[in-house]
Formats: sequence, structure tokens, C-alpha cells
Amino acid sequence: MPAGRPGYHAFISYSHADRGCARWLHRALEGYRLPSRLVGRETGLGPVPATLSPIFKDREDLGAAADLSAELQSALAASRFLVVIASPSSARSRWVNEEIRSFKQTHGDDRVLVLVTEGEPGASRLPGRERQECFADALRFHVDASGEITDVPAEPIAADLRPEGDGKRLALLKLVAGMTGLRLDDLVQRESQRRQRRLAWVATAATIGMLAMGGLALMAMQARDEAQRQRAQAEGMIEFMLTELRGKLEPVGRLDVMDSVGQRAMAYYGEQQPERLDADALGRRSRALLLVGEVRNLRGDLDGALATYQRAAETTAEQLRRDPVNPNRLFDHAQSVFWVGYIAWQRGDAPRARRHFTAYRQLATRLTRLEPNNDDWLTERTYADTNLGALELSQDLPTEAIAHFDRALQGWTELRDRSGGGAEQSYQMAQTLAWKADAKRRLGDTAGAYALRREEAAGYRALLVDDPRNTKLREALSVSLVRAAQLELDRGNDDLAAGLAAEGMETIEALRSQDPGNHLWLEMAVKSANVRAESLMLAGDWERAREVNARALAGAAELVEGDASVAAWRTDCLLPARWMQAAILMARGEHDAAASRLARFVADFQADADAKSPDARFGWLMAQLLSARNATQRGDADTRERALATARAYLGSLEAAHDSRFRAAGQWLSGDTATTPSTPGPAEEDAYRLSALITEVPNRR
Repeated sequence: MPAGRPGYHAFISYSHADRGCARWLHRALEGYRLPSRLVGRETGLGPVPATLSPIFKDREDLGAAADLSAELQSALAASRFLVVIASPSSARSRWVNEEIRSFKQTHGDDRVLVLVTEGEPGASRLPGRERQECFADALRFHVDASGEITDVPAEPIAADLRPEGDGKRLALLKLVAGMTGLRLDDLVQRESQRRQRRLAWVATAATIGMLAMGGLALMAMQARDEAQRQRAQAEGMIEFMLTELRGKLEPVGRLDVMDSVGQRAMAYYGEQQPERLDADALGRRSRALLLVGEVRNLRGDLDGALATYQRAAETTAEQLRRDPVNPNRLFDHAQSVFWVGYIAWQRGDAPRARRHFTAYRQLATRLTRLEPNNDDWLTERTYADTNLGALELSQDLPTEAIAHFDRALQGWTELRDRSGGGAEQSYQMAQTLAWKADAKRRLGDTAGAYALRREEAAGYRALLVDDPRNTKLREALSVSLVRAAQLELDRGNDDLAAGLAAEGMETIEALRSQDPGNHLWLEMAVKSANVRAESLMLAGDWERAREVNARALAGAAELVEGDASVAAWRTDCLLPARWMQAAILMARGEHDAAASRLARFVADFQADADAKSPDARFGWLMAQLLSARNATQRGDADTRERALATARAYLGSLEAAHDSRFRAAGQWLSGDTATTPSTPGPAEEDAYRLSALITEVPNRR
């Protein structure tokens, strides 16, 4: 060990995401006292010490060191063992991997111990489960004397702290055994002997103190009653946190506090055996898992969210199997089923999403049949109709979607009438109006869609009068404003569209300033920026359009880099921003750069099987028309004609109805801009002006 440096029995390596576990482990190891009969016993690691102190836990032991790297290297060199807290976060941590590599280079592989807290060792070798890997590269493989990570697999000693693993006590004993050279059985046996000695002492004391038995019995009963009272209080607090407190936190939009609520609840149940929990406690455990999953989802960790949702679904399915007619068990399982389906919907897996959404509605329907007058159960069935409508709309089935939305509106109307005009029912009705407006727009009914959007926004504004800081309402209003801006673009009202899009952007950016880690709000900010940029382009304000487009591109790239499996982030955020970037470059005379961006857009669109949304498809049309314009500028008639022919063929291949931008493109390609559209609605609804984005191309026919 370095001169003048105190030795450490172990160095704990962990990622910041696991610092709570690191604190527990640090206290547990330093506070552990080896059984006196084992102290001094010779093992392969030397005599057994009385304690394992001191344990190094990085920054708390670094003090005011000027050179952090040198201090860490010194501490690693001065440590007998390295204990790695293994989780997907630590597996991706550059510093954890470097600490393992450095320790192995100095001490070898044999003194590395592992505490698995989350994820799956070896998952990196399993297709589709790579993000669940919890072992860093330096942990999975041997490190040679030069510090290079080899391809020779390593098998470190591991304890398992996951719910299905060893439990805290056994996991701690495994690490102690690894750090002392003792057999695990010796420690477990000594722990049992300790308990037995305590029991023997109690028995002896009870025999000697027969006369005091009555008093001891009374004290035991009081202690039992107190323990039951405290447990009831604890579980009551958990129930409060998962229901009332969560309901108060959601409008504020604090993901960190909501995550803390879920983690505290999971910590409480994590110390108990699931098979010993009653049905109500298991229900609270599943709700805590769902809350943790929702927070992970909003932070963009879809793999972590899905794993948590699936654990909840396994619990609720078992509950329902035991008690199939219990409404509370039906409700709990319905929530789990929905959230698993929601991840599939986010990732564009429509068949799987439909299976789960349909199962969710079936469970909700069973609830309403069991208790027809229960408002909560009718609410669940109404949610289910809205979900199925959203799914059908994402699959270019607007007519089928409207049928689901109309059933949902009937449900919200009934619930609102029952409650006398409740705020939550009014909010959900406005949300369903928004979905129906999107379906109307898809069918070409711009006027009908615009009327629904006006009714929706009026609902949010009325609710905000009484609750102006409600983040859920402000979030919904932002989306409504941006969608209304799109409809104003369809109608040719560029100035109104620009104003609505700007207000929508300001609303969502104000929310993002409160919680930059909320990926849902980032997605909304990107979409509002895309609409804002489009409106500025149509108005001819190319410089401001360039600034807004740059913000949209940066936000979309952040989303896709975080998780490229989310279809909407690729097709509804990134692709629209890219074709608009090409249009802006072309308007600024940067034709080579524009051609490069268009080629990249075309390649990404063709490679993405999920690029079916109207925004992505319209981007494809614009890419062809912009390519034709670029070819005209260069005098390349053949390329121009190929691009225009591709655009005509693609427009003709679309089976689903789309908004007026597509009709305007069809008229522009045919050269007949005065033709009245065949779809319902007045001719002025086809006022989207492609000429503002594309200069006239001679001989369009």
C-alpha cells in the first residue's frame, strides 16, 4: 500500500443512480462485527478480523483533494477488495468500468466482489435485452497486467439484492464471506447460533423468573400490538403516498418527487417476502411498481419502464388468479396490462399494443358489469375506448378511431353528469375531443377538426382559471394550440398559425424549465417547434424559421439518441425537422447542403418501417418536390422529372385519407390549383400554399 495512506478493507464502486444502495452497503459492512469465535481464524486471506472497517466509498473519503483521479487510484491501490454495485446504470458508467479495470490491473480478478441490485448479468448477449446488462465490460472479462480488457470471461463472486434474489441479510453475509475467506455456511451457522443463544437466554430467564411471567406476557402483548399499530400506520402512509399524495404531485409535474414516492414504497415492500404479503399489500406493491415505471417512461428509459411494468403485471395476474371476481384485483391487473401495451404502442408494435389495449378494455368492462354504478370502473372503460381509438388512428384508420372516440365521449358525458361537472371529467372529455379532431383532420374535414380544437382549448382555459399552475392542463393546452396552428396552416391562415404555434411553444418550454428531464415535454416542444418553423416558412420568414428549426433538430436528436426504438420520436419529430431544414437551406441558396440533407431524409424514411404518420409521409412528398426544385436550379431535367414522377406515384399509392396538405400537393403536381377538392369541405380548406416553400417548376405535368 502507498506510504502514508491508510489501508481499506474494500473499495465500493457504484454509479450515481445507485448511491442509496451504496450508502446502505457502506454502513452495513463497516458496522458488521464478526462472531468472536471466528475472529483470528486462519483462512486463505489471512486471520479473520473483528471488523471490516474502514470501507472506502469515493467522494465522502476524498476530502478536498486537488487531483480526484490520483486520489481514486491511491484508494484503489490501498484497498484489499473491490465491491461493485452492479446495475444497468453502473454497467454503462465509464468511471465504474475504469475503477474495475484499474483495480484488476493492480490486484487481479480474484478480489472483485459483486452486489447485483438490478438488471441481468449477461443480458448483453441476449438479442433485444442488451440494455438490461448490469455487468460492466471490465467486470465480465479478465484484465491483463498491462490494464487491457481481454476477451477471457471472468466469473466474479456475486450476491443478489434483487427482489427475487438473496435478500439484504444473506447478500451481506455472502460479501463478508468473500472478504474474509470464511465459508458462507460458517457465517450463517454462527448467525443462527447467535439467535439460538439469545433464545436460550430468554428461556433461562423465563424459567428463573416464573413469577414475572404474567408481566412479561403482558409486555409481549403490548409489543405485538404496538408492532401491528406501527405496521398499520406504515401501510396507511404507503397507501396515502400512492393515492392522495401522487394525485397532488402529478399536477405539479415533479418527476423527482414522484420517483421518490415510488422508491420509498418499493423499499418498504422490498424488505418483505412477497409470498407473505396479503392481497391488499401486493396491490400497493404493484401500484408502487407502476409509479416507478411511469417515471422511468417519462424520463425516456423505456427498457426500465417495461421491466417494471412486467413485474407489476406478474404480481397482479397472480392476484387475479387467486380472486377472479374481486373488483380491486381486476382494477390492479387492468393497470398493469395497459402500461405494458403502452410501451408497445410507443415503439410502433401495433399488434402487441392492440392485444393489451383490448385486454384492458375487457377487464374494465368486467368491472362495470360487476358494479354498474361505480364511477371509477366506468372511467376505466372510457379510458380503454380512447386508447383503442388512438391506436386505430396511428394505423391510418380514422373512421374506426372516431367510433371509439364517440363511445369515449359518451362515457365522459355520463361521468360528468353524475359528478355535477367534475374537473377531471371535463379534462378527459377535452382530451378525447382532441383525438377526434386529429381523426377528422385525417379524413379531410378541416372545419370539423378546427371546431373540435376550439371546444377542446376552451375546456382547458376554463379549468385553468381555478387551477392556473396545473401542469397537466398547461401541457394539454400547449398541444391544443399547436394542433390548432396546423389547422390554420391547412386553411391558409399563416399569421394565425404562427401566433398559435408560438404560444404553444412558450407554454411547453415554460414547463420544461421546471423539469428538463421530462421526455414527454421534450417531445411536445419538438413538435411545436416543427409547426412553428413550418408556419414561418409559409410566411416567408426564413431567418426565424431557421432558428426554430435548429431547436427542433437538437431536441429530436436528443430524443432519438436516448432511445431510437420510439417510433414517434423518429417519424413525427426528427423526419419533419429534417425536410424543413433542407427547404430552409434551399431558400438561403445553399443547394449542395440542401441536397445532402434531402438524401439523408430519403434514406432514413425508406429504412424506417414505422414512417407511416402523416407528418412523415408529407415530408417524403416535400423531399421529392424539393429535389425537383434543386434539379431545376441545376438544369437537370431528368432528375427533376424522376422526382416529380416519384411524388405522383407515392401520392397515388396512399390508401388512407390525409389532410389538406396532401390534396394541395396533388393539385400542385397536376398543375390544376383551381380544382375544387373531392373531399368534404369548402375549397378554401385546401389553402396550404406549396408555392411558399417551392418555387414554380416549369412543365409540372
